[in-house]
Amino acid sequence: MKRKKKDTTDNGTLDLNSVEAVRRFQKAAEDFTREATRSKEAALKVLVEAGIYTKSGKLTRNYRP
Repeated sequence: MKRKKKDTTDNGTLDLNSVEAVRRFQKAAEDFTREATRSKEAALKVLVEAGIYTKSGKLTRNYRP
């Protein structure tokens, strides 16, 4: 009789290499992308929060050419 592989590790957390973890990550990434790209304002907000753009819409120092 073949044993089914568990999706959790010994401490009860989800195994990040499991199929379920990958599916959950893909769903979260799709949801994030959908929300972040629904408008120009939403996209700018995400880029500002990530530190890539300033609130005025200019690249931050680390990303300037």
